[in-house]
Amino acid sequence: MKIRHDVQALLFDEINGEKKVFLIKFYDPTKKRDTWRLVKGGVEEGETDEQAMKREIMEEVTLKDVKVLDKVHDYEFDFKDTHHIVSTYLVKGNINETPKLNWDGDREIVESKWTLPSEALKLLFWKGEKDAVKLLKQTCSSRIFSSRFSAD
Repeated sequence: MKIRHDVQALLFDEINGEKKVFLIKFYDPTKKRDTWRLVKGGVEEGETDEQAMKREIMEEVTLKDVKVLDKVHDYEFDFKDTHHIVSTYLVKGNINETPKLNWDGDREIVESKWTLPSEALKLLFWKGEKDAVKLLKQTCSSRIFSSRFSAD
């Protein structure tokens, strides 16, 4: 079985005192329907996780005003002949920057949105992605969040 290291963006911003999470939607052939997801992709040889995270965000939705803050979650899963090891990073974005949706390999990203963590939990299908959003919800009310993850 092949092993692939992936990075995933828990991309967030704050507006009017509320945290918002950035989601993308594309057709998921495993579920045979459109699926809301976090931005995610593989780490290429010679890349750091931070470089891969910024590249994936740029490739999929062209957001440039992002800051990778910290790794907040890890999970693993098997799909076909590949074992995926996923590192989720908290990424500060800019809700006022307009995304341009692109193709993600063989999948067209058809929609994106900034949403409250509680809505994101309802929209997301995959457990690893929901677990990452739960971490954001937990840290929203934490003083640790303010000191560790506040934007410069």
